[in-house]
This record gives sequence, structure tokens and C-alpha cells, in this order.
Amino acid sequence: MAKTENLGEVVSTDLLIIGGGLAGLVAAIRAKEVPIDVLVVDKQTIGWSGKAPKVGGGLWVMLPEDDVDQFVEYHVKNIGCYLNDQELLYSYARESFGALKQLTEWGVRLAQDAEGNLQTVRHPAGLWSGTGIDRDMLFPLRTRAEELGAKILNKVQVVELLKQGDRVAGAVGFDITDGRFYILKAKATILANGGCNYRVKRLWASGCGDGIAAAYRAGAEMRNAEFGNFFDVDRKDIDFPTPSGAYAFLSNRSGENLSERYVTRQEPDTPISVILGMEKEVMEGRGPIYLDPSKTQWDPTKPPPFFAGRWGMPKVIEFWKLQASKQLKYGPSPSPKVEVTAALNAELSPVRVDHEMKTSLAGLWAIGDICYQGSAWAGAVPAPPGRLRGSGVMNTLFTSLRGAPHAARFAAEAASPKINDADVERFKKEIFASTERDKGLSPDEAIYSVQDIVCKVKYNLRRSKDRLEEALSKIERVRQGLSNLYAKDGHGLGKCHEAKSMALCAEMTLRAALMRTESRGSHFREDHPERDDRNWVKWIIIKKKEEKMVLSTEPVPIEKYRVKV
Repeated sequence: MAKTENLGEVVSTDLLIIGGGLAGLVAAIRAKEVPIDVLVVDKQTIGWSGKAPKVGGGLWVMLPEDDVDQFVEYHVKNIGCYLNDQELLYSYARESFGALKQLTEWGVRLAQDAEGNLQTVRHPAGLWSGTGIDRDMLFPLRTRAEELGAKILNKVQVVELLKQGDRVAGAVGFDITDGRFYILKAKATILANGGCNYRVKRLWASGCGDGIAAAYRAGAEMRNAEFGNFFDVDRKDIDFPTPSGAYAFLSNRSGENLSERYVTRQEPDTPISVILGMEKEVMEGRGPIYLDPSKTQWDPTKPPPFFAGRWGMPKVIEFWKLQASKQLKYGPSPSPKVEVTAALNAELSPVRVDHEMKTSLAGLWAIGDICYQGSAWAGAVPAPPGRLRGSGVMNTLFTSLRGAPHAARFAAEAASPKINDADVERFKKEIFASTERDKGLSPDEAIYSVQDIVCKVKYNLRRSKDRLEEALSKIERVRQGLSNLYAKDGHGLGKCHEAKSMALCAEMTLRAALMRTESRGSHFREDHPERDDRNWVKWIIIKKKEEKMVLSTEPVPIEKYRVKV
């Protein structure tokens, strides 16, 4: 058996942060308030990585004068459907405005008027607001983190977590450019490497479930995985989501309005009934489905009116100018109506955390997209966006500002862990196995096979026992074929591990959806179309036990919360 130091490059730190996007950088800055060593690792280039800069621009917030009690009651009843951790939901609402102030102190630009006051737009529900944030948000954060002494390691893809007994003791991974194997020893570890969206959206194609899969294999609990199925209305001409509220202006081939036919009550975001209605219209021969862009007052070649203000968003304006040039050069001619489709925008984020963002494993925290559903503050919704547009960025700030100090204090007080040489040697062999083959299943084929299952409405939104079992059998066949993956280089090897993570994440969602025999939130069972509060005010917990995916239920402690069923 080889010694760890002979197996690869060993890097030791007090706090290891896996993921260098918004969550990772905020956590690094906050953690450096404690005098410890901090290392941030990302498979991309930190400062350009993560989802937030790609979808940045919109940011959810509660203003100081807002009624938090009223918001929580609305959210629990109309959005989270009583599966919320109401205590954490209260904290999320109360701390959101302070999180914005913290960002501005670190040099991030938010929407401001000429006098420096925060500019906001009120949601039609009247209970919360949105504001703007520039797409260059990561650059001042990376600069500050490095000035405080945080170390940066780019182009290293983390695959497995190391453990000492039941405690996480670091991670292992490889450099995607030169294939070097890394052993990262740490007293405490934070997962900040995003959720899983199966690489289906170019807006945020970085979420492949790497951290979810690593946490699951290490024995961490998952929660609310059945709600990892955010479908939205997308324009087919530019592969871009339509604005919130655009669903009201959808029509079938005959010009009949779909909202009038399928929406029965006011919704805070795109209703599931509209997505199901779009599928029904097409299946019954009344497709395609069209959107009248003029009704939305939004032109995809121009910045939305809110972002075009004089307060200055240089990266956003630059992005929209590029978008306009591409649209004019390669896009279709302007039309009074455009064809739309029901598209999976994802996103699975089930790593379970407590109110300190600590997972069920000692020494391991999770922040950002990876734990949005798993924290349970949002309840029975696909998260992000959790039916609150801009809440993904706010959730990242909230969880990072909360979790990092706890992880840092743990790292400051903990003894250095001991790494098992046999585990490191086994992980190295498994990680590089795909490079030992010169033929077999390509990772792109494997990824497409997973996408072909999770992207279909009939499997992942209009669910039933038979179709879920069919989808699970397909996923099982995909997972069996993953043992034959091959990679030509480090980038291909990275895709191989992404394919494995995606397949595992898909299985989590489908198994949890099969277990929940009711309809609630974004989870719709055609064979159980009603909500069952008597039997299903429960969270579904997933955990690996003896190489099997085991599901159980845990009652939501509704009796201790203010809003009752």
C-alpha cells in the first residue's frame, strides 16, 4: 500500500472550500475573520466560475419596512406548501437586507440611484422586492479574499470526500489540465460547488451535482430531492427563459389563451398547471405554443428596463449589447409571436443542512445552491429559483454568511485529521479508471442519456408510478454503462465524473418522487393528484447505507411553527 504523500500532491489547510463561485468567495472572506488558513478550490477559474455571474442581475430581497410575518405565512401556504423549515425561513427573510449591505461593503455593485439609494422593484404579490446586481460581482470578492490571505487553486475537480471515521477530513481530485492527483487535507470542509441542472441550460451549465454526489457517497443525508424539477417556458428561437409572468400571454395554434384555460388562481411564478397545459395542447394536436413578446414589454436584444438605468451595471450592459449583436446577426427576423416550449431549467439542491449550514456529517458544511432544497426553508419547490426570482443569489449569500463562521470556528479548534492511505489509493484508482480505456462509452453520450430522461415532462413533472418506474429503469441502465466510460484527457475525465454525478442525482429525484404518493408544490403525481396533509406533511430523507440508496420520512415539526396546516 502506497503512502499518501507518494500518491499525489498533498495540500493541507484549516478550512477547505470546494467551489469558487459566489458562495465559495463569500465564505472565504467571512471565514478569514477567524485566524485560520483557507483554501478555495474550483474546477474552473475562480472569479469566472459558478452560476451567479451568468444569471446575475436579479436579486430577491425583503426591505426593512416589510412585514416578515405576512411574508412567511404567504410563503408557507402558497409556495412551500407546509414543508418549510419556518424558523429558517424567518431568518432568510430577516437577514436578506443585511446581506446586501455586506456585499456593498466588499465592493459589489447593486442597483442605486444618483443619491446612492438602493433601487428596487416590487413583486406583484406586494410582499417582497427585487433589485439588481452586476455580473462582475466575483472580481471584487476574489480580490478581497486574496487580500485577506485565502489561497486559490484553479482547475482542480474534486470527486470524493476523505473521512476519518465519521468526520470529513478533506477531499481528493485532479487537475483537469495536466491530470495531477490532489489530496486536500482539512480540519473542516465546505461544499460550495452548486446543485445539479444536468447541463441543459447554457445560462448555468456548471451545475453537475459534483458536490451532491460526493456528499451522498460519504454518507451525508439528502432532503426534498423530489422537488428538483424546475420547468419553465423558454423561447425556442434563442433558448432563453421567458420573463416571469409571460405565461399569461401564451396561446395555442388557434390563438386560444392558455392562461385562461389552465390557471385557476394568482401564482407568484410560472404555474405548473401552465406547463402541463402546454404539453396537453401539443399532445392533443393544438400546438405549437406561442408567446406574444410585445405583451411582456421585454425585448431579448435589449436590457430589461430595470437594468438599463443610469445607476450603472457595466457588465450587464456589455452582456446585452453582445446578446443584441448575436441576435441581429444569427437570430430569426422579428415576429409578432415566437414559439415557446416547456423546458427543464432544473435544479436539484438536496444536501441536508441545519441552521448553521452543517450537514449530517461532522466537519462538513454546505452552502449555496447545493443545499437550497436540503435546508428546507423553501419547502416543496424546485430551488433555485424557488418561485422567488432572484432567491438563488440571496440564498447563496444567506447560507454563506451563516455557515462560514461556524465552519471556521470548528477548524480553529479541531485537531488535524488523519488520512487513511488505503482510501486515498482506492479513490485514485477509481478516479482515473476511465483514462485506462481507449474505447467504450463517451461521457457526452452518458450525459445525453441522463438528459433524455430528466428533461421529459412525462417523467419529471407529470409523474405517475408507472412512468417513474420506467424512468428509474432507464437510469439504472445508464448507471450500469458508466463502468465503461472512457476519457482521452483531463477534460474528458471531468465529464466522466459529471456523468456519474448526474445519473446519481436523477436517481435521487425519481426515487423520492415515487415515494411521495400525493401532489404538492412542484411535485405532481397524475395518479395522486390531490395534496394529502394527513399523511404527507413530511420530508423525504435519502441516505446511502451499505451501497444502497435508502429513503425514509421525517415529520415536519409543524406543531412548533407559527403557521399551521
